[in-house]
Amino acid sequence: MKTAALFRLLFLAVLAPVVSFAADIPGAKDPTDVKRYEGSEILAQQKPKFDEYFAGTGKDREFGKRNPFGKGAMKMEGLLSRWTYLVPDTQRTPTEVFANYKQEFQRLGLETVYAPDPDSDGWYGPTYSAWEDTAKLGQILEYNEDDERYLIAKTTEAQPTYYVLFVTTYKDGIIPERLKNRVEKKMPLVQLDIIAPSVMEEKMVLVKAADMRKAIDATGHIALYGLYFDTDKDTLKADARPALDEIAKLLKDSPDLKLYVVGHTDNQGAAAYNADLSLRRATSIVRDLTTGGGIAASRLTPHGAGLYSPVASNTDEAGRAKNRRVELVAQ
Repeated sequence: MKTAALFRLLFLAVLAPVVSFAADIPGAKDPTDVKRYEGSEILAQQKPKFDEYFAGTGKDREFGKRNPFGKGAMKMEGLLSRWTYLVPDTQRTPTEVFANYKQEFQRLGLETVYAPDPDSDGWYGPTYSAWEDTAKLGQILEYNEDDERYLIAKTTEAQPTYYVLFVTTYKDGIIPERLKNRVEKKMPLVQLDIIAPSVMEEKMVLVKAADMRKAIDATGHIALYGLYFDTDKDTLKADARPALDEIAKLLKDSPDLKLYVVGHTDNQGAAAYNADLSLRRATSIVRDLTTGGGIAASRLTPHGAGLYSPVASNTDEAGRAKNRRVELVAQ
């Protein structure tokens, strides 16, 4: 999935290159675009998973809820990745660390969405509840409102990637056993959350034959995203086999069913070219099902719709990915 974020100095400290460090938790890596504050260490990392995310933009806060910020929350949804960094130096201030990250966000060309005054009266920062359980951070990010610094920024695309930055220092609260003798009072902590757009069909590419039949009975068609081709070619890839086998099963289990196999593309390239390409790809699917799948050719008719029937906007990659599909349409 798949957003193309084109990312772009230094303040009181230099931001280090994107590499892993010995003090990081095993297997941890920085984001591909955002550099870390020099000398900091990754205490926890959550790799991308599709989820909803709430960011505080007001005074409301109620512990124990998935959205602790109430009506003041900004809700996002997408591939959520999270990093927690420790700056093991009590001489560094949250103001200094935060200023470095602001410079880094400027380098990346990010737009500021929300940046409260550090002295304002309110509850901000990331949602901790599920993150604490996953990363075993205890309460090291809590209980120090005076040092909290907070910023929400985003890329400039139609479906942007969001960056939520929270900087504080440890003051009080439970320290997990694994972090004792490592996290000390006045040490800065950085929580960086990145929420990137995602196409949900990625987890739905293999549709079972029975589900295909249900969708066709209900709506007359079904869109499939698991039929892969080489770029600009009509050659089916090997990983299209599971989807082809499910289509063959659908047809064998439903001997009365006849289908149009309709290829669709995004709007990249000339319309005539895309129409021809989508027809050739639909023909390849029919050929596979009839020559190797044992399905009578009279039951399948290929058609190329090209770019003429989008189901999403073609202005960004997420939408274009939805438009690149094959539909089975009942005859």
